[in-house]
Amino acid sequence: MPPAPPASPARGALAPVPPAPPMLAAAPRPPAPPAPPPDMGLEDGDTFAYLSDGRTMMAGSTDDLYLARSFKQKGKDLLFVRRDDKPMLIRDAKTLEQVRKLMEDAGKLGDAQGALGEKQAALGQKQAALGQKQAELGYPMSQIAAKHAAIASKRAEINMERARLHSLGDSPDRDRQEAELDKRDESFDKELEGLDKQQEELSQKMEALGEEQGKLGEEQEKLGDEMSKLAEQHAAQSREQMKKVTAVIDEAIRKGLAEPLPT
Repeated sequence: MPPAPPASPARGALAPVPPAPPMLAAAPRPPAPPAPPPDMGLEDGDTFAYLSDGRTMMAGSTDDLYLARSFKQKGKDLLFVRRDDKPMLIRDAKTLEQVRKLMEDAGKLGDAQGALGEKQAALGQKQAALGQKQAELGYPMSQIAAKHAAIASKRAEINMERARLHSLGDSPDRDRQEAELDKRDESFDKELEGLDKQQEELSQKMEALGEEQGKLGEEQEKLGDEMSKLAEQHAAQSREQMKKVTAVIDEAIRKGLAEPLPT
Protein backbone atom coordinates (compact mmCIF):
# COMPACT_ATOMS: atom_id res chain seq x y z
CA MET A 1 0.00 0.00 0.00
CA PRO A 2 1.51 3.38 -0.96
CA PRO A 3 2.27 5.85 1.83
CA ALA A 4 -0.27 8.56 2.72
CA PRO A 5 0.08 11.58 0.44
CA PRO A 6 1.72 14.67 1.89
CA ALA A 7 -0.30 17.82 2.52
CA SER A 8 -0.90 19.89 -0.58
CA PRO A 9 1.18 23.06 -0.95
CA ALA A 10 -0.51 26.21 0.25
CA ARG A 11 -0.51 27.74 -3.19
CA GLY A 12 -2.48 24.79 -4.46
CA ALA A 13 -5.35 25.54 -2.09
CA LEU A 14 -8.66 26.59 -3.53
CA ALA A 15 -8.54 30.31 -4.22
CA PRO A 16 -10.79 32.38 -1.96
CA VAL A 17 -13.93 33.79 -3.49
CA PRO A 18 -13.01 37.19 -4.94
CA PRO A 19 -14.60 40.20 -3.33
CA ALA A 20 -17.77 41.35 -5.01
CA PRO A 21 -17.39 44.60 -6.91
CA PRO A 22 -18.73 47.63 -5.06
CA MET A 23 -22.38 48.27 -5.59
CA LEU A 24 -23.24 51.24 -7.74
CA ALA A 25 -24.46 54.23 -5.83
CA ALA A 26 -28.18 54.60 -5.64
CA ALA A 27 -29.71 56.78 -8.29
CA PRO A 28 -29.72 60.43 -7.19
CA ARG A 29 -32.97 61.64 -5.74
CA PRO A 30 -34.62 63.93 -8.28
CA PRO A 31 -35.27 67.53 -7.30
CA ALA A 32 -38.53 68.10 -5.49
CA PRO A 33 -41.26 69.34 -7.86
CA PRO A 34 -42.12 73.03 -7.59
CA ALA A 35 -44.70 73.90 -5.00
CA PRO A 36 -48.25 74.38 -6.28
CA PRO A 37 -49.44 77.94 -6.79
CA PRO A 38 -50.24 79.54 -3.44
CA ASP A 39 -53.78 80.24 -2.40
CA MET A 40 -54.34 83.80 -3.58
CA GLY A 41 -57.16 84.38 -1.14
CA LEU A 42 -59.59 85.48 -3.87
CA GLU A 43 -63.30 84.94 -3.45
CA ASP A 44 -65.01 82.47 -5.78
CA GLY A 45 -65.89 84.20 -9.03
CA ASP A 46 -63.31 86.99 -8.47
CA THR A 47 -60.43 87.23 -10.92
CA PHE A 48 -58.25 89.87 -12.47
CA ALA A 49 -55.70 90.11 -15.25
CA TYR A 50 -53.19 92.89 -15.80
CA LEU A 51 -52.18 93.24 -19.45
CA SER A 52 -49.45 95.39 -20.94
CA ASP A 53 -47.44 95.09 -24.13
CA GLY A 54 -45.29 91.97 -23.78
CA ARG A 55 -46.41 91.22 -20.21
CA THR A 56 -49.37 89.58 -18.55
CA MET A 57 -50.01 89.10 -14.83
CA MET A 58 -53.14 87.42 -13.59
CA ALA A 59 -54.92 85.65 -10.77
CA GLY A 60 -57.91 83.49 -11.53
CA SER A 61 -59.40 82.02 -14.66
CA THR A 62 -57.50 81.68 -17.93
CA ASP A 63 -60.85 82.06 -19.69
CA ASP A 64 -60.99 85.61 -18.35
CA LEU A 65 -57.44 86.17 -19.55
CA TYR A 66 -58.46 85.29 -23.12
CA LEU A 67 -61.49 87.55 -22.78
CA ALA A 68 -59.36 90.42 -21.43
CA ARG A 69 -56.98 90.17 -24.38
CA SER A 70 -59.82 90.96 -26.74
CA PHE A 71 -60.06 94.43 -25.13
CA LYS A 72 -56.32 95.14 -24.96
CA GLN A 73 -55.21 98.08 -27.10
CA LYS A 74 -51.64 98.34 -28.31
CA GLY A 75 -49.54 100.70 -26.20
CA LYS A 76 -52.15 100.91 -23.44
CA ASP A 77 -52.21 98.83 -20.26
CA LEU A 78 -55.45 97.23 -19.14
CA LEU A 79 -56.81 95.71 -15.94
CA PHE A 80 -59.59 93.19 -16.38
CA VAL A 81 -61.56 92.54 -13.18
CA ARG A 82 -64.38 90.19 -12.28
CA ARG A 83 -66.30 90.92 -9.09
CA ASP A 84 -69.31 88.87 -8.02
CA ASP A 85 -69.10 87.26 -11.45
CA LYS A 86 -69.41 90.68 -13.16
CA PRO A 87 -66.58 91.53 -15.64
CA MET A 88 -65.20 95.08 -15.69
CA LEU A 89 -62.30 97.02 -17.21
CA ILE A 90 -60.06 99.50 -15.39
CA ARG A 91 -57.87 101.85 -17.42
CA ASP A 92 -57.04 104.43 -14.71
CA ALA A 93 -53.28 105.07 -14.87
CA LYS A 94 -52.76 105.39 -11.10
CA THR A 95 -54.63 102.17 -10.37
CA LEU A 96 -52.74 100.33 -13.10
CA GLU A 97 -49.40 101.52 -11.71
CA GLN A 98 -50.27 100.41 -8.17
CA VAL A 99 -51.38 96.95 -9.30
CA ARG A 100 -48.38 96.53 -11.58
CA LYS A 101 -45.92 97.31 -8.78
CA LEU A 102 -47.64 94.96 -6.33
CA MET A 103 -47.70 92.13 -8.85
CA GLU A 104 -44.02 92.60 -9.70
CA ASP A 105 -43.08 92.51 -6.02
CA ALA A 106 -45.01 89.27 -5.60
CA GLY A 107 -43.14 87.75 -8.53
CA LYS A 108 -39.63 88.34 -7.19
CA LEU A 109 -39.66 85.31 -4.90
CA GLY A 110 -41.02 83.28 -7.78
CA ASP A 111 -37.95 84.30 -9.79
CA ALA A 112 -35.74 83.16 -6.91
CA GLN A 113 -37.54 79.80 -6.91
CA GLY A 114 -36.93 79.51 -10.64
CA ALA A 115 -33.22 80.17 -10.15
CA LEU A 116 -33.04 77.49 -7.46
CA GLY A 117 -34.87 75.09 -9.72
CA GLU A 118 -32.24 75.66 -12.40
CA LYS A 119 -29.50 74.89 -9.87
CA GLN A 120 -31.28 71.69 -8.88
CA ALA A 121 -31.56 70.68 -12.52
CA ALA A 122 -27.86 71.36 -13.09
CA LEU A 123 -26.96 69.25 -10.05
CA GLY A 124 -29.22 66.50 -11.31
CA GLN A 125 -27.31 66.46 -14.59
CA LYS A 126 -24.01 66.17 -12.72
CA GLN A 127 -25.40 63.31 -10.64
CA ALA A 128 -26.58 61.55 -13.78
CA ALA A 129 -23.15 61.97 -15.38
CA LEU A 130 -21.48 60.51 -12.29
CA GLY A 131 -23.94 57.63 -12.32
CA GLN A 132 -22.96 56.91 -15.93
CA LYS A 133 -19.28 56.85 -14.98
CA GLN A 134 -20.05 54.47 -12.12
CA ALA A 135 -21.93 52.20 -14.51
CA GLU A 136 -18.99 52.26 -16.92
CA LEU A 137 -16.63 51.24 -14.11
CA GLY A 138 -19.00 48.50 -13.02
CA TYR A 139 -18.53 46.55 -16.26
CA PRO A 140 -14.73 46.04 -16.06
CA MET A 141 -15.10 45.23 -12.36
CA SER A 142 -17.59 42.50 -13.20
CA GLN A 143 -15.15 41.19 -15.83
CA ILE A 144 -12.39 41.01 -13.22
CA ALA A 145 -14.71 39.16 -10.85
CA ALA A 146 -15.48 36.67 -13.64
CA LYS A 147 -11.74 36.10 -14.21
CA HIS A 148 -11.27 35.52 -10.48
CA ALA A 149 -13.99 32.89 -10.60
CA ALA A 150 -12.44 31.24 -13.66
CA ILE A 151 -9.04 31.00 -11.96
CA ALA A 152 -10.65 29.56 -8.83
CA SER A 153 -12.29 26.90 -10.99
CA LYS A 154 -9.00 26.03 -12.72
CA ARG A 155 -7.23 25.79 -9.37
CA ALA A 156 -9.90 23.43 -8.15
CA GLU A 157 -9.10 21.22 -11.13
CA ILE A 158 -5.39 21.41 -10.27
CA ASN A 159 -6.14 20.34 -6.69
CA MET A 160 -8.09 17.36 -7.95
CA GLU A 161 -5.19 16.41 -10.20
CA ARG A 162 -2.72 16.76 -7.29
CA ALA A 163 -4.87 14.43 -5.20
CA ARG A 164 -4.86 11.90 -8.02
CA LEU A 165 -1.09 12.11 -8.41
CA HIS A 166 -0.56 11.72 -4.65
CA SER A 167 -2.44 8.44 -4.79
CA LEU A 168 0.18 7.10 -7.19
CA GLY A 169 3.56 5.78 -6.25
CA ASP A 170 6.73 7.85 -6.55
CA SER A 171 7.95 8.03 -10.12
CA PRO A 172 9.74 10.45 -12.42
CA ASP A 173 6.50 10.86 -14.38
CA ARG A 174 4.59 11.88 -11.25
CA ASP A 175 7.30 14.38 -10.36
CA ARG A 176 7.16 15.82 -13.86
CA GLN A 177 3.37 16.21 -13.76
CA GLU A 178 3.49 17.82 -10.32
CA ALA A 179 6.11 20.25 -11.57
CA GLU A 180 3.79 21.21 -14.43
CA LEU A 181 0.96 21.77 -11.95
CA ASP A 182 3.27 23.96 -9.85
CA LYS A 183 4.13 25.98 -12.93
CA ARG A 184 0.45 26.49 -13.78
CA ASP A 185 -0.23 27.50 -10.18
CA GLU A 186 2.53 30.10 -10.31
CA SER A 187 1.09 31.55 -13.52
CA PHE A 188 -2.25 31.93 -11.76
CA ASP A 189 -0.51 33.75 -8.90
CA LYS A 190 0.90 36.28 -11.37
CA GLU A 191 -2.43 36.66 -13.14
CA LEU A 192 -4.25 37.18 -9.85
CA GLU A 193 -1.71 39.77 -8.81
CA GLY A 194 -2.43 41.76 -11.97
CA LEU A 195 -6.19 41.39 -11.54
CA ASP A 196 -6.01 42.49 -7.91
CA LYS A 197 -4.08 45.58 -8.95
CA GLN A 198 -6.66 46.45 -11.60
CA GLN A 199 -9.49 45.85 -9.14
CA GLU A 200 -7.86 48.08 -6.54
CA GLU A 201 -7.49 50.90 -9.09
CA LEU A 202 -11.10 50.55 -10.20
CA SER A 203 -12.31 50.39 -6.59
CA GLN A 204 -10.48 53.62 -5.79
CA LYS A 205 -12.09 55.33 -8.79
CA MET A 206 -15.50 53.99 -7.79
CA GLU A 207 -15.00 55.19 -4.23
CA ALA A 208 -14.01 58.66 -5.44
CA LEU A 209 -17.11 58.82 -7.63
CA GLY A 210 -19.24 57.68 -4.70
CA GLU A 211 -17.84 60.44 -2.49
CA GLU A 212 -18.49 63.02 -5.18
CA GLN A 213 -22.00 61.65 -5.64
CA GLY A 214 -22.55 61.97 -1.89
CA LYS A 215 -21.44 65.61 -1.89
CA LEU A 216 -23.79 66.39 -4.75
CA GLY A 217 -26.58 64.67 -2.87
CA GLU A 218 -25.94 66.84 0.18
CA GLU A 219 -25.92 69.95 -1.99
CA GLN A 220 -29.15 68.83 -3.64
CA GLU A 221 -30.73 68.33 -0.22
CA LYS A 222 -29.71 71.84 0.87
CA LEU A 223 -31.23 73.31 -2.27
CA GLY A 224 -34.40 71.35 -1.61
CA ASP A 225 -34.63 72.78 1.90
CA GLU A 226 -34.03 76.27 0.56
CA MET A 227 -36.69 75.72 -2.10
CA SER A 228 -39.21 74.65 0.55
CA LYS A 229 -38.51 77.77 2.61
CA LEU A 230 -38.86 79.99 -0.45
CA ALA A 231 -42.13 78.30 -1.33
CA GLU A 232 -43.51 79.08 2.13
CA GLN A 233 -42.31 82.68 1.89
CA HIS A 234 -43.72 82.99 -1.61
CA ALA A 235 -47.12 81.68 -0.53
CA ALA A 236 -47.26 84.06 2.45
CA GLN A 237 -46.08 87.05 0.44
CA SER A 238 -48.44 86.27 -2.44
CA ARG A 239 -51.41 86.18 -0.09
CA GLU A 240 -50.37 89.50 1.43
CA GLN A 241 -49.76 91.13 -1.95
CA MET A 242 -53.07 89.80 -3.23
CA LYS A 243 -54.88 91.45 -0.33
CA LYS A 244 -53.25 94.74 -1.30
CA VAL A 245 -54.12 94.29 -4.98
CA THR A 246 -57.71 93.47 -4.06
CA ALA A 247 -57.87 96.59 -1.89
CA VAL A 248 -56.58 98.75 -4.76
CA ILE A 249 -59.12 97.24 -7.16
CA ASP A 250 -61.98 97.64 -4.67
CA GLU A 251 -61.02 101.28 -4.14
CA ALA A 252 -61.03 101.88 -7.90
CA ILE A 253 -64.47 100.29 -8.16
CA ARG A 254 -65.78 102.47 -5.31
CA LYS A 255 -64.45 105.54 -7.09
CA GLY A 256 -66.30 104.56 -10.25
CA LEU A 257 -63.09 103.92 -12.21
CA ALA A 258 -64.24 100.48 -13.37
CA GLU A 259 -66.32 100.30 -16.55
CA PRO A 260 -68.52 97.43 -17.73
CA LEU A 261 -67.50 95.49 -20.81
CA PRO A 262 -68.47 97.15 -24.10
CA THR A 263 -71.58 95.65 -25.60
